[in-house]
Amino acid sequence: MNLMRASALLILLALASICPAHTDLQLQIDRLTHELADDPVNTDLLMKRGDLYRRHQNWHLARGDFARVRQLQPDHAYVDWFEGRLEVEAGEPQKGIALLDKFVRHNPQHVIALQNRAQGLLLLGQPLPAAHDYLLVVQHSKTPGPELYRACASAYMAAGKAYYEQAMDVVREGLNKVPGEISLTGLGVDISLARSDLNSAQTLIGNLPGPVLGLQQWQVRTSMLDCLAGRKELAAKGFTDVIEDRSEARETRFLISEEWLEKLAADPTPEICRAAQEYAVGVEPPKFPQGQADPVKKR
Repeated sequence: MNLMRASALLILLALASICPAHTDLQLQIDRLTHELADDPVNTDLLMKRGDLYRRHQNWHLARGDFARVRQLQPDHAYVDWFEGRLEVEAGEPQKGIALLDKFVRHNPQHVIALQNRAQGLLLLGQPLPAAHDYLLVVQHSKTPGPELYRACASAYMAAGKAYYEQAMDVVREGLNKVPGEISLTGLGVDISLARSDLNSAQTLIGNLPGPVLGLQQWQVRTSMLDCLAGRKELAAKGFTDVIEDRSEARETRFLISEEWLEKLAADPTPEICRAAQEYAVGVEPPKFPQGQADPVKKR
């Protein structure tokens, strides 16, 4: 009963966070629709409403507004970007990339358009050019956040083992900018373990405070390090402790499956750990925050 009540509360909280955002978007759309009734050829208003429709995931109406802009002003400076971003998010990455290519050709340092194209390339299964776009974003951003370094490194990882070194270079650059950032440090440890670079993994883990190392995903990483280093008893105990604590643990991005944990606890050989690490460094497809402003200010 307590679990059911807790689940219901989580659902209500989630709905409470989503509904106001969509309501606010609809109010803005309604306001722009009213203005367009008096000024139907105003391309600025059409662009704004089309982008709000995109954020509302109303792809058809967004496309209609952008098509109208093209009729009224074929050389509009931003319509290729807005429409390209829309197509990527709407599940048409090939169409989106073609439009974004045109825009980026004339705006090679536009960091949001580059991110949008990188997301589309990942959806098409082309992680290496996506990594190159993310690298350009990092280079052209005044203050690139850790999420950009992470996206770039993850794209290099998705390109295969031959690019793990480039991924690690990106992580190091990010950690130089934001020392001790937890998610980047975790990614650096994962890459180091996948490359069997145990010294780098140990150094990164050693830089973290004790409370962080007590978290489940970090217990897994520490046990992986013990396993790859041949410290079999320590690794077995670490993996067993994680299994016993799973009932109270929160799901995390780096949480490996119950099946892998049981295999590792039973026989933590370097071979099994390397196979498990291949699972741990899997890269997720891009996610698009809905109803939120762009993470980088539009240029």
